[in-house]
Amino acid sequence: MPNTTYEIAMSRRLDQSTARAFEVVEDLERFPEFMPNVNSLTLLEAEGNRKVAEWDITIDDAPLSWIEEGIYDTQEMIVRFRSLEGVFDRFDGYWQVVPEGDGSRVTFELAYEIGLPEIEDIVGPILRERMIENAESMLSAIEKWVGGVR
Repeated sequence: MPNTTYEIAMSRRLDQSTARAFEVVEDLERFPEFMPNVNSLTLLEAEGNRKVAEWDITIDDAPLSWIEEGIYDTQEMIVRFRSLEGVFDRFDGYWQVVPEGDGSRVTFELAYEIGLPEIEDIVGPILRERMIENAESMLSAIEKWVGGVR
């Protein structure tokens, strides 16, 4: 049986510059402050435009962890991330900031596959809801972080 691929896409318009919004998106170490399901995020490597971090989250009493690579492109204002190892068969996406009017738009997209068919039916929909909550929480946090700065 093939894995189910879950996809999440959302964005938010900000009244701040793209540069300020991207500073926030780049600040990986602060993500756990704004994602309620994240227990810890440990930066394992940071070299050039690449960061590798270990994520540890809990979704409805189920612990999940993985190691994720992020590639930071400051020219295009995009952070592409993907799981290198861990609970997901697939986990990749991006955060991007683009100009919009006199402000900017932050977009988040994620595609993932759990790869555990025996628990997919139970965990899949719950995990998707929690991932959406985390992304919405991050977008709200980004909006607050950049608030008032032009």
